[in-house]
Amino acid sequence: MKLDIELPEDWLPPLKKMIPVFLILVVLTGLALFGKAVSPVQGEGKPILLTPRRAQILSYQRDAKRWAADLNAIQADLAELLPGPAGPLLEMDQRVNLLYERLVDLQTEVDGRSVPGTLDAFHASIRDAVRASLDAALQVAAWISEPTPGALQAAENALAAAADLLAGMDQNPWLQAVP
Repeated sequence: MKLDIELPEDWLPPLKKMIPVFLILVVLTGLALFGKAVSPVQGEGKPILLTPRRAQILSYQRDAKRWAADLNAIQADLAELLPGPAGPLLEMDQRVNLLYERLVDLQTEVDGRSVPGTLDAFHASIRDAVRASLDAALQVAAWISEPTPGALQAAENALAAAADLLAGMDQNPWLQAVP
C-alpha cells in the first residue's frame, strides 16, 4: 500500500519567507541570552549599565585586587627567608632573585596601566607598596649576602614598612568594592 501525498504548489513561497524571519528570531534570542550571561549584575541580581568609564574603573579595580594578592604572596615569601638560614645560600639567593623579578614585572605592569582619573591617588599608593616591596627584597638579598644582625634588622624594617603600605592599600574602599 502506497500513499501518495500531494501538496499544493502555493505553500512553498510563504515557507521561504518564514525561514529568514525564523533565523533572525533565533539570532536575536541567542544574543539576548549571551548578553544576560555576560552582563555584570548588582547584589540583587539587577544588571548594571556598563558605560565605558564604569568598565574602565571595574577593570582597574580587578587588576588592583590581583596586584594586592601578588604583593601579599611575595611579602609572605620574603618573610619566610628572614628568620634564619632556611637552606643553602645558593637556594635562598635564587628564591630572593625570583621574588625580585616578580616585583619588577609587577612594577612594570602597574606603571604601564592606564589609570582612571578618580583613582590616581589610589594608584600612587599601589606604586608605593610595590616600591617598598622592591626595597624589602633588596634588603633581604643584602641580608642573605651578609647575614649580620644589622642587615637582618634593616630587612625586617623594610619588610614591615612594605607590609604597612600594603595593609593601607588593602583598606582602601576602591579595593574593597571590587565586584
